[in-house]
Amino acid sequence: MSTTPSSPSSVPDDSAPDSFAPDSSAQDTSAPDTSVPDAALSPEQIDEIAAQAVPATIRRAPKYKSFFWVGALVGIVVGVWFGLWVSTDGMINRWIYVTVTAVGVTMVTVLLAGLAAVWADRRSTRPRR
Repeated sequence: MSTTPSSPSSVPDDSAPDSFAPDSSAQDTSAPDTSVPDAALSPEQIDEIAAQAVPATIRRAPKYKSFFWVGALVGIVVGVWFGLWVSTDGMINRWIYVTVTAVGVTMVTVLLAGLAAVWADRRSTRPRR
């Protein structure tokens, strides 16, 4: 197999313009101007911007959904454990007792988790001294 072309017509002509090359004379006018200005801001402009600037604060608010999920999972685990610990093996409806205990404990832990989230939220908005 040879690497040379069999006919001279199959060799690309470098002098012909490439039809796939982008036209450098056409510019896209829809793109925003991202060029950097040649001159820096004057001190008067900097003072004007500084006078209008509002200092920002970062609010570190808790994610309520995460608090409630943790409260629910802790409540289920503690409620089942507490229900099994308090009930006896000879009870006729032991699992109903465990279920009711788990639901009650879960309700309390979810409410406590919500209270902790509200407390954390109030603490994040309080001005620091």
